[in-house]
Amino acid sequence: MTPKEPKTNGEWQDAVNLAEAALHLDSARKYGLVTGGPGVNVERCEEILKRGKALGILPQADCVEKFIAATMHSPPSSAA
Repeated sequence: MTPKEPKTNGEWQDAVNLAEAALHLDSARKYGLVTGGPGVNVERCEEILKRGKALGILPQADCVEKFIAATMHSPPSSAA
């Protein structure tokens, strides 16, 4: 599946915020601080952050907190 590409500045901001937060989640999981949660495509996150930076779009200071709050309030995904 081809990943969706951000088009507008708002979509880029969302993508950059999510990429930053997902990398924090991935790091926490690797250190054993977190178990479960969504999978993380590290290469895609790094790509989004690099491309966003080239456009002048950086992660917002509260992106990790918003990601955690949204993840905790989402229904668990069902395994297929």
